[in-house]
Amino acid sequence: MGFELDGHAGSGEYGKDIVCAAISMLTINTVNSLEKFTDDAFTCNADPERGHIDLYAEDGFSPDGELLMKSFELGITGVFKQYGNEFLDIKFEEV
Repeated sequence: MGFELDGHAGSGEYGKDIVCAAISMLTINTVNSLEKFTDDAFTCNADPERGHIDLYAEDGFSPDGELLMKSFELGITGVFKQYGNEFLDIKFEEV
């Protein structure tokens, strides 16, 4: 269980891309919250130049971790509803 983000939104010039900023903030906050508020074991890799970050918990998340992941999903889908397919492509998969 986890998530993977790849690429930049491209909704504005560097430093003024509000879609990228929103997604980045939601993502960084989720990673930090999982570290601070849970004992869940997960791996996280990031490449800011590519706009890539992935986070996986091989053994799944605790109830608190699941709540944080649901909150992340709520935030991401909210940004998607606001800005649509023009700047974001969201895919949910069960693996």
